[in-house]
Amino acid sequence: MKVSDIMATNPQFVGINEFVTHAREIMRDYNYDSLPVVQDGKVAGMITLQDIINVTSTRSDVTVNGYVRQGVPRLTPDTPVKKAAFIIIRTDEGRVPVVDSGSRLVGLLSIKDIFKGLPELGLEDGPVSDYMTRRVVVCEPGDNISRVWLNMIHYGLTGLPVVSQREEVLGMVTREDIMKRGYVRIGRESDTGRSPSSVQYIMSTPAITVEEGDPMSKAAKIFMERNIGRVPVVKDNKLVGIIDRYDVIRACRALQGVTAK
Repeated sequence: MKVSDIMATNPQFVGINEFVTHAREIMRDYNYDSLPVVQDGKVAGMITLQDIINVTSTRSDVTVNGYVRQGVPRLTPDTPVKKAAFIIIRTDEGRVPVVDSGSRLVGLLSIKDIFKGLPELGLEDGPVSDYMTRRVVVCEPGDNISRVWLNMIHYGLTGLPVVSQREEVLGMVTREDIMKRGYVRIGRESDTGRSPSSVQYIMSTPAITVEEGDPMSKAAKIFMERNIGRVPVVKDNKLVGIIDRYDVIRACRALQGVTAK
């Protein structure tokens, strides 16, 4: 299987001289963490939400040019999926541009796309506890949505578990939950949107969780069937970790011995 079999085609992008506010608008509307940047028809790099989060709407003349990440990897349509998976789990952008021989953008590959090739990658079906992250950024039902949003951006997370004071997982809140309901705007405009409200009004319940002893295949199935990217891990109904799509790909046998060259 090759990248061309699973990549997204006709991707959104921005020109290097376009305004940051336009890039941010696209990210908001499509719930993207990053966008390819094109100059003279060729991929110049990527711009991420974290890079531009502090550019306020009053600075409308700021262009993308000063925020481009130029060292991002590029894939070709013929790149084997196992090599692409190895590369993408080592990037901060979450998505990697796919280019032709002339460096022109022909597609994008995300960690979500990699899951289409999961059967070929050979998932090691060990327990979730072997791959989960144990230090978890969380929020509580009464937390202010604007503050939770900024925490997500600061830590580069797409969602947070919502827990009780007894560390019981009550639900999840995601960036998409916040943006679709219009509670905050991207960037420092977050304080000028609707009156602040709390997480309890927008979080998803009941919580979808896995036990720390569950096999990785169970977590992978949840990601594919539910179209979610992170799942809290519990023991005796209390939060002990979190697992995401990246962890599943890292657990695949096909990535052992693969290099980026």
